[in-house]
Amino acid sequence: MFGLVYFFAFGAGGYYPRGWRVEQRIGLYWFALAAIAVLSTVFFGSIAVIFAPYLAALLGFNLPLRHSLAFTLLTGAVVAAATWYLTPKNIGWVLIVLFAWPIFLVLLGTFSQRQDSRAELERRLELARQREDIATDVHDLLGHSLTVINLKSELARRLIDTDPQRARQELQEVSELSRRGLAEVRSTVTRMRMPTFEGEIHAARRALETAGIAPYLPSATKAAGLYDAEFSWALRELTTNVVRHSGATHCWVQVTDHRLQVADDGCGFGAEESLFHPQGGLSGLHKRVTKAGGQLLFTRRNDCTLALVTMDGDNDFLPLSTDGGVGDA
Repeated sequence: MFGLVYFFAFGAGGYYPRGWRVEQRIGLYWFALAAIAVLSTVFFGSIAVIFAPYLAALLGFNLPLRHSLAFTLLTGAVVAAATWYLTPKNIGWVLIVLFAWPIFLVLLGTFSQRQDSRAELERRLELARQREDIATDVHDLLGHSLTVINLKSELARRLIDTDPQRARQELQEVSELSRRGLAEVRSTVTRMRMPTFEGEIHAARRALETAGIAPYLPSATKAAGLYDAEFSWALRELTTNVVRHSGATHCWVQVTDHRLQVADDGCGFGAEESLFHPQGGLSGLHKRVTKAGGQLLFTRRNDCTLALVTMDGDNDFLPLSTDGGVGDA
């Protein structure tokens, strides 16, 4: 009977009886088991104290340490006093069974609870990190796509009377961009797609030209190597910021094996403040680059704003170039 109730208590203690708190459930099962143990003394005498470690384990694996330890010590003291009064010759081994083994089980149960709590906390932290990563990805994707869609829509509105054919072409591209943006968001949420550097070069050229900014970009076939993903996200976010905020007329993108630089001749913006804005795209990019072991740096030089993503610790900004592998116009 004790065994049946005990295993039921360990299996159902977390949810039955329904509507009860854990402490109430465990208390119910504990008192039921204690009653069975007391009744068993009629048949087994002082040997019935062997049930004490099981009662302690039920408390230790389900209740906070202060409750389980206090209840175990109190119960042990009561049973020890009764044993001393009824059969004092057995008090030696009874004390061991009542205190040494139960206290060990209580401490073991507490350790197990803390390990479970730590595992649950780590699971929640990982889930929060995944959500933050997905939110950053969606922001980067939508920020770029919606910026270009807005520019092309404005251009089509201005051209609809003077150049209907060009306006129709711009609206067709808006439709294609919206479909592609939706597909990118869906695939990013399901972690099925990462941007490619080649694709981002094409997208950057399209966005800059639509905004009336002369692009000086690497060849679309130039690979970003080991840091393709990081440089792809960086190129997307940095060129989007150029289109949105710079008021520039020229934009230079240069890439090496370990560095990506985006520069423009616009008015500049508060890059340092943006890095610490929790909802900003640059904040998300900074976290992404830092997580990969790199740095995101900004400077203002010769009336140009330069943004550098460096993965090898080399913090020297690249000289602006419009030719060759790092600046092919």
